[in-house]
Order: sequence, then structure tokens, then C-alpha cells
Amino acid sequence: MFIDFSISEIKQTALNSAKRFPWVVLILNLCSMLSCLLILDSIYFSEYQDFIKFVFVLYLGIPISIGLSLFKESIKDTLAKSILHPVFKNIIKWELDVLLIILIFLSLIYFSVPSVKNNGFGFKFIQIAIIVHLFVSLAPFLNIKKKENLEFWSYNYFLLRRIIKANIYAVTFWIGLSLAILVVNLLFNTNLSKAFGYLAVFSTVFFQTWFFISGIPEKTKTISNDFSYPNELRVFTQFALVPITAIYLIILYAYTLKILIQWNIPSGYISWLVSSISILGTIALLLIHPIRHNLNFKWVNLFWKYYFILILPLLGLLFYALFLRISDYGLTESRVVLFICGFALLILSIYFSLVKNENIKWIPFSLMIFGLITFMGPLDATKLSFNSQINKLVSYIKKYNMINIESLDKITAKDAGSISSIINYIDSRNSSKAKQLLEEKFSWAVDIKNKNLNSSGLDIKFFLMNKLSKQSSQLEYNVSLNLRLDSLDVEPLSFKNAKLFLPIEIYSYNNIKNIIKVNDKEWSLNLISDKLILNQKISDDFFDISFQPLFDMMRDQAKSVKQSEIKKIPKEFASYKIDFKDLKGSFILNEITIEIKDSQRKIINLSGIILLN
Repeated sequence: MFIDFSISEIKQTALNSAKRFPWVVLILNLCSMLSCLLILDSIYFSEYQDFIKFVFVLYLGIPISIGLSLFKESIKDTLAKSILHPVFKNIIKWELDVLLIILIFLSLIYFSVPSVKNNGFGFKFIQIAIIVHLFVSLAPFLNIKKKENLEFWSYNYFLLRRIIKANIYAVTFWIGLSLAILVVNLLFNTNLSKAFGYLAVFSTVFFQTWFFISGIPEKTKTISNDFSYPNELRVFTQFALVPITAIYLIILYAYTLKILIQWNIPSGYISWLVSSISILGTIALLLIHPIRHNLNFKWVNLFWKYYFILILPLLGLLFYALFLRISDYGLTESRVVLFICGFALLILSIYFSLVKNENIKWIPFSLMIFGLITFMGPLDATKLSFNSQINKLVSYIKKYNMINIESLDKITAKDAGSISSIINYIDSRNSSKAKQLLEEKFSWAVDIKNKNLNSSGLDIKFFLMNKLSKQSSQLEYNVSLNLRLDSLDVEPLSFKNAKLFLPIEIYSYNNIKNIIKVNDKEWSLNLISDKLILNQKISDDFFDISFQPLFDMMRDQAKSVKQSEIKKIPKEFASYKIDFKDLKGSFILNEITIEIKDSQRKIINLSGIILLN
């Protein structure tokens, strides 16, 4: 009887959810079926990039349809009182208006998002995903002017708890049934590998979303009627989130003071750190907002009062660091996002610093609007970045007169690396545009292609990048060299006095222990920096063979050495004396691979012979 009641209750809840969110359920089923098709034959569908893009965009229809349904419910009374033509009333009644808006939005997104192969696809998809989820958080409260702080906070806190619960249920469901499939595979010798994928789609997409929407109350604004601020949330915020935010603020202020004293250029990571701490602090403030004016928690009001003032100088540091990077390297999507986030946080900081009776709905609303502005239109982050990089490339072409092939040899190593990065960026965003630009600017490459390869096989980008890589490899001390002894050019070594010959070969990138045994004593061999260390295992005595002279010699020749060039080891660096306790003899170096990067020295591998007398 209990089971019948439970199944009946689940069934009724699911049906009610389907009636309330019909388009959510429809899109949910489509997404699940199409995802299963991709799992069924991933090789076949991988060739159809437009289909994969369609599936990704369709997934965005789930939060969009949830948000539109909740928004429509919030204005139901207004629609009922309005004077509409019977046709429009039927459209509204059958939720066709919601379907039409969903189709319009999904169409705009589909044509705004680049191909899946395009490196900008991931950025665009994440950007619009954040925007539509912000819309869900605002949907029943889109009357921004109306102050509904407690209602808005309660609604979003409910959504947060609901999505966490839905995730826990879905993951538990998937793990439990996955183990069952694994047991079946082991016991019955079956191969149900794709079942794991189907189960993942069912649990994390179908079940999780349906479970989530089934718990949303019809009157979302009444959630605050039974409001009681959770003590565990206060403890987490007061003793974890706020102290962490305060520590990072202190660190960033100390770093700002260091910049002012030393007057040096700020690190490229500072913009991300400032924006991250600003967002973290804003989240902390939102979590404790309901108890801001509670006299029992004066620290909340104190933190709220000074946080937005303290963040203003750091936002100035963010803009300064961004300005330096943009002037040197041009715009990228990440820099546009950082600038927009900084600008939004600046406006919010000024607003919350000056307004006493604030409206917290402005936080997600401003982020959503700025996100939409940079998603499409004249301030599209991808278009701005692409055009900026093209302009940067054109400026380098003019600077070095790169339309002449001879000018490539004059490009500095640093600029050669920057130009290579720009070309890779442009090619990854729009390969046809990149090809057109390169053919237009570098006519000499086209001539070489036509002359040498009969118009077949030479990619202009590859040819240019190859030339630039030779320039960028000349960065001082930033080389990886392969040095090899040529036995034909070295005088024959005398082994008359040698009683023991120990060939060795050591690699720094594996964990194989290299041990030699001399007079019943074991010695381990290790590569540390520019030394070969011989360590006696029992007494812990050690002896090192330093290759510092060899490194110094190659460091002086760094500018004239090509990447991974094989050179002959000079005779004076081929033999090293060993004279330590009962170890008497020499080490003959046969082959060595070294790496020199700035002031760092490293032996990658070496081989040779230890001759003991």
C-alpha cells in the first residue's frame, strides 16, 4: 500500500510538472534522445558539426523555457486583467507564446555561436549559459524597480538548495546503477560500455531537470512567508567566506602597495585575482543580506558598509593592468570579459556605497545585461577580440615591413613569438579570414608556393610560422639543446689502468633507480640541476660531477644554437675526474641532453662510462 501510494504520488507530481512546464519537458526529451544518438554513434555524428552545435544550443532551451514559464506565472494576474483579442488569449492559454519566444531565442543563439570546431565556441557557449541561468534567477522578479529583497533572496536560495539536492540524487542514482552494470559485465561477460553514457544522460539530464522543476512552488514570491535564516549558512559565511575574502583583500592591498613603492608593472594575473575576489565578496554579501540589519550580527552591516569602498582601489588596479596588456597584446575574449566584469562591479560598488536602501536584484540584472551586450552586437567580445588581433598583426607587418621576405630576419625573438600567437588566434577563430589576410599581406609566400610546389601543398601559415619559430627560438638562454659526443672526433681513450667499466644511462623523467656496486658498496646515481650525484646508500656520503662549464659554454652560444640541435661535445668537456674515498677514476661523457631556460639548468638525460682504477 505504501509503495502504491509513493508511485502514485511520484506519477502525479511528474504529470503536474509536465503540465506546468510543457516546453521544458519537450526540450528535455529531445536533448536526451539526441544525446543518446551521439553516444550510439559518436564517430558518425562527429562529422556533422552543425548537428552537435544544434544539440548544445538545444540544451540552453531548458533554462530559457524554465525562466519564461516562471516569468509568465509572475504576470498571470496582469495578463488576465488585460484586454486581448481572443486569438491572443488562446495563444497565451496554450503556452504558444512561450514556445515562440523560445524558438526566437534559440535561433538567435544558434546563428550567433560559431562552429564547434572554432576555438571561440566554448567561450560563447559558456557566456550564454551564464546569461540564461541569471535570467532564471530573475524571472519572477523582472520588475527591477520594485524592492523585493527578501522575496528575491528566498527564491534564489530555494533554487540553490533544489539544484544541489537534484545533483545529489542524480549522481547517487548514476553511481548505483553504474555499479550494477559493471557487475553484470563482470558476471555475465557482457559489454555494456555505452550503457554508462545512456545512464549518465538519463540521470544528469532527464531525471535531474524533471526533479528540479517538480519542486518549484507555483507562487514563487510566497517562499519568503516561511522564511527563517539558516544558522549553518551564517556560520559558513561568517567563519569561512568572509575571513577568506578579507585575507585576499589584505594580500591584494599589500601587492598594490608593492607596485606603488617599486613602481613596476603589475602581474598579468592581477586582473583575474581582483575580479575573482570581487565576485567572491559579492556572493558573500548576498548570502548574508537577510541579516544585514539584525542587531545581533553587527559584523554583517560592517562588512557590507566597507567592502564596496575597499574594492574600488583594487578595481582601479584591475583596469590599469588590463590597459597594459591590451596595449601590448591587443584584445582577447578573456580581456573583454574582465573589463566588462570590472565595469559592472564598479557601477555596483558605487551604487551600494551611496544607496542605503539598496535593491540586490541589480546584481544579477546588471551582469545579465552586460553579458548580453558582449554576446552579440557591436560590443560582441569575439568580434572585438578578432578585429583587435588583426589590427595588432597589421601593426607588426608595418613595423617590420614584413611584406618583404628579407625583413623576417629582423624581427626580434619576443615579437616573433607574439606574431605567431596572433596568427594562431586568428586562424583558430576564422581560418578562411586568416588565409585571405595572409595571402593578401604576404604575396612572397604565394610566389614561393607557386614556384616551388606547383601550387600544391604549401600552407602559407605553416611557412610563415616556421620562419617566425626560428626567430623566437633565439630568445636569450631560452633554449633546449641536445648535445652528443661524436666518437670520431675524440682521441681514443686509454683504458689500461681501468679495472672496472660501468656504462650508465640516466633519464630525469622516469623513476628508475640507477645503482652501481663498487667494493660491495652500492652507489645511487641521480641528476640534480647541472650535476650528476653519486650517493653512497649506507653512509650517506655523496660525490658530484658538475657539468657547469659545459652549461656555461652552451649558454654563451645560446643565440647561435637552434632548438634541439645536435652538437659535438668539445674534448675538454668529454672527461671528468672522480676522486672520492674508494672511488678513483674518471667519467667519460658519451651523450647528454640539457635544458637552459633563463637561469635554470637541467640535465634531461645522459649516458657514458664510469672507469674505476
